[in-house]
Amino acid sequence: MREIVPLPLSQDPDSVSWSLSPWGEFSVSSAYQAVCRLPVLSWLSPLWKAPMPLKIKIFVWQLLRDRLRSGTEVPKRHGPGNGLCPLCHIPETGTHILFSWVAAQALWCFVCEALGPEWVARDLAEFLQVRATQVGRNRRLFWLIFAAMAWTLWTSDSFPRRASDSFFKFLAFLQHWHPLARPRDRDRLQLYLDALVASARRLSGRSPV
Repeated sequence: MREIVPLPLSQDPDSVSWSLSPWGEFSVSSAYQAVCRLPVLSWLSPLWKAPMPLKIKIFVWQLLRDRLRSGTEVPKRHGPGNGLCPLCHIPETGTHILFSWVAAQALWCFVCEALGPEWVARDLAEFLQVRATQVGRNRRLFWLIFAAMAWTLWTSDSFPRRASDSFFKFLAFLQHWHPLARPRDRDRLQLYLDALVASARRLSGRSPV
């Protein structure tokens, strides 16, 4: 082999290096990005460490990658529908489900009233770029609340009879996921829950179950 294909010889031992990662070691994420050619969203990686069920993390990832079975995605997979929201009659994208339709706007207003103006969101990408890049506890709790909002809206089969119905459904998810939070985060999360419950009571005139 050396006579046919002359190669430079080295006294250093051979080693294996993975060129798709900066540290030279194989990782599933680097291989996935190379195969799928998806843009890198640095603020999305902390999602996988957020205190919520795995299926919810996958759901949020699909939502932010516009991979959910929304009205615009179903026709691409040869499914039924014209791609329009049945209530608003505009393209039903993940952003529309999460931000634009009436139930989404009501839920966002509710959260903003309870937790403060930092939860004002007019553009999904800009909002996430600011809020999802926080550090420590603020980031973990942000993902938990954001995911509960998104899951509430996605699992609403139709427009709720009362806006407060979606508020209580959202609160139920947060209370159910509360034990998943880190022990040092639970006091802060409980303060958020108390503020949300108080706001829900004011808006609905009844106590949440």
